[in-house]
Amino acid sequence: MSTIWFLESATAGGDALFIPLESLPFRIGRDNTCELRLIAQDVSRVHASIDRQGMDELTLCDLGSTNGSFVNRERLGAHMATQLHAGDILHFGKSEFRLKSKPVPLNQTVATSGHMNMTVMADLSAPLPEHFALQEQEFLEMLTMDMVTVAYQPIVDFDHRRLVAYEVLGRGKHPLLPQAPIRLLELARLLGKEVALSEAFRLAGARAAAAIADPVRLFMNTHPSEMFTEGLYASLRTIMAIAPNMDLVIEVHETAVAEVDKMKRMAHRLKSMGIKFAYDDFGAGQSRLNELAEVPPDFVKFDMSLISNIDQASATKQKMLSRLVHMVTDLGSVALAEGVETEGEAVLCHRMGFKLCQGFLTGRPTLV
Repeated sequence: MSTIWFLESATAGGDALFIPLESLPFRIGRDNTCELRLIAQDVSRVHASIDRQGMDELTLCDLGSTNGSFVNRERLGAHMATQLHAGDILHFGKSEFRLKSKPVPLNQTVATSGHMNMTVMADLSAPLPEHFALQEQEFLEMLTMDMVTVAYQPIVDFDHRRLVAYEVLGRGKHPLLPQAPIRLLELARLLGKEVALSEAFRLAGARAAAAIADPVRLFMNTHPSEMFTEGLYASLRTIMAIAPNMDLVIEVHETAVAEVDKMKRMAHRLKSMGIKFAYDDFGAGQSRLNELAEVPPDFVKFDMSLISNIDQASATKQKMLSRLVHMVTDLGSVALAEGVETEGEAVLCHRMGFKLCQGFLTGRPTLV
């Protein structure tokens, strides 16, 4: 196999741009003799050069540019070369590119246009643009090789502090990626892989549940972009088949509550599948009480911003929260307090009418 190399970028209008490295060395700069001419003040006349090293390896050399050449956001020394790899993020001044490769059989003829010059107007909207995410290859490896795991956080009832369920919290286990779900979700957003990561976490949670002999109730998260899609229902059918002893509760972000007609259809489909649902982070944004009344969920998870230090809050705030809990309960939903960390918070929440508790007071997330 041989390798075709090219640079990927985007125009100021957001259109994809692919620049084949047909002639090596491949020079980048403002001069019209460069194979890639970048019209930008921070790009030197002959800024940098990409050349071959070995049969299918490339190197990048900065040619003494004023504003620098960067590989994965690390600036190269002047007139120093570094080996490149597929997926590397390259910056010439503020112009951003990703190096990509495509294998082709040795006996396959690749059509080229000979010596090619391309002129690109650079978009200088950011000091070092981040249209491309670092660690894309590692992230895709994590998904394709099932390198994710989960932690279970206990959910207990307030009356007896008895375990009644767990929330499934995803974690990464790729050695070159962060484990924390917040950082993985941010990387997924940059790569357009939020749904794939959400599905992977649920799948790992179901596999862990399948290893538990007794029936278990699990609260699993969804991503807003997969709401109301057929892909979500397919994903739920898959995990239910893996762990038939699982009593599944799907958490729906409050932003989806505004889609009343869609929520009604979703609630009906989930019920037909034997799946319950919860509104998550209730009170974190605009709490839509009217929509909540139109499609009452099985559970309402009150955001920790409402629970934190509630025992020390003003009487007005406490009264407001108590009324919200009673409104939710009157709709037939179970009120769950998230982020309970102190006994004072727990006692007051119980008095207000919360039925379920989740937080560090009653249990931290534990890897399974």
